[in-house]
Amino acid sequence: SPMERLQGAEFVNVFEHSSAPRIWSGGAAEAEDLLVMAQRILGPEEATELFTKTARHQGKIGYLPDPTPEFLSELEINLSGSVGAGTAHAMIAQVHGGVSVSVADLMAVADETAQIMEYSTQLEAKSDELQATAQELWRANEKLTQLSIQKDAFLSQISHELRTPMTSIRAFSEILLAGELEPEARSKYARIIQDESIRLTRLLDDLLDLSVLEHGQVVLDPQEERLGDVLDRAQAAASAAGSGMQLSINRDSKNENLVVRTDTGRLAQVFINLISNAAKYCDHANPELSIKTRSLREKIQIDFVDNGSGIPEDSHSVIFEKFARLDDDKAANSTGGAGLGLAISREIMERLGGSISYLPDRQGGAFRVTMPLESVFETA
Repeated sequence: SPMERLQGAEFVNVFEHSSAPRIWSGGAAEAEDLLVMAQRILGPEEATELFTKTARHQGKIGYLPDPTPEFLSELEINLSGSVGAGTAHAMIAQVHGGVSVSVADLMAVADETAQIMEYSTQLEAKSDELQATAQELWRANEKLTQLSIQKDAFLSQISHELRTPMTSIRAFSEILLAGELEPEARSKYARIIQDESIRLTRLLDDLLDLSVLEHGQVVLDPQEERLGDVLDRAQAAASAAGSGMQLSINRDSKNENLVVRTDTGRLAQVFINLISNAAKYCDHANPELSIKTRSLREKIQIDFVDNGSGIPEDSHSVIFEKFARLDDDKAANSTGGAGLGLAISREIMERLGGSISYLPDRQGGAFRVTMPLESVFETA
C-alpha cells in the first residue's frame, strides 16, 4: 500500500525548507523498481507501454528508460490519476531515493487515502444498491413472464370453454332446423341446447364475478346472520342445482349458532362451491361430506371434509388458480364446470378478511374456511 511504501522514509520538517516547487534531480533510481511500482498501479500493459515508449524516445533498446527528471515527472503525472498527486509524488520520491519525504507529502497521502476510502465506501454502497435493484428487476421480469404465460393460458382456456357449449348449441340448432324430428328427439335436442345455454351463462357469470373480485370492484353487503342459516341456504342451493343430490352431508351444529357479521351472500357462495365440488369429485361409492365449525376467539373455522381419495399431491399448488380442474374422469357427477369456483372462493374470502385453504394431511378432500366473526372491509 502507499503507506507501507513510506515506511523507512526520511521525515523532514517542512518549516525548515523553502516552499519552492520540488523538481526531479535525476538520481540513480533503478528503472526496474519504477517499472514494478508502475505495473502495480497502472497495470502491466499500460506501464510497460509507457516505459517502452519513453525508452524509444530516449534512443534506448528495450523497454527500460533512463530515470531522467522529465521521465519521472511524466510517470508521476500518470500515477497521480490512479493514486492521487501527493501519493504518486511520495512513492516516486521513495523509490528514487534522492528526495526526502516531507510532512506535507505525508499529509497529502493521508488526505488522498481518506478520499480513496470514502470513494470505496460509496462505491460499495452503490454496488449493493445496484445489486438490490438488479434483483428487484429480475424478480419483476420473472413475474411479468409468469403473468404473460398465465394470460396466454387463460385466453386459450377461456376460448375452449366458450367454444364447447357454443358448438353444441349451434350443432343441435341446425339439426332442429334441418327438418322434421320425432317429438322425443326434438325434446332431447332442445334440452341439450338449454343445458349448454345455462352452462355458457354460468361461465360468463363466473368470469364477470372473478374479474370484479380481482379488481376490487365488488360491493360488499354486510349482514348479521346465524352461521347455521348461511350453511342451510348453501346446502339447499347446491341441491337445487343438482350438485348435492347424491351427497350425504353431515354437519356438527355445535357452533353453528354463532352470529357472523359479513357479506353472508358471498360467504354462502363459497360454501356452495365447496359442497358442489365435494358432490362432483368425491369418488367414494357412498359419498359423504362432513362440515364442522370451530370457534377460535374472534375467528371461526369451517372444515369441509369428504370421504373420497382427495386431491393428487401435484395439484395442491394450483387448485386455487383459474381453470384449475381435476381430471374429468375422476368427477363422479361432472357438470362441465370451468374450474373457476375455487379461484372465486379465494378472492371472496380475501375480501371478507378471511382465507380458504386445502388440508393435505386430512383423509379425503378437505378444505378449511377461516374468517373473523366480524369481517372488516370497505362498503360502498
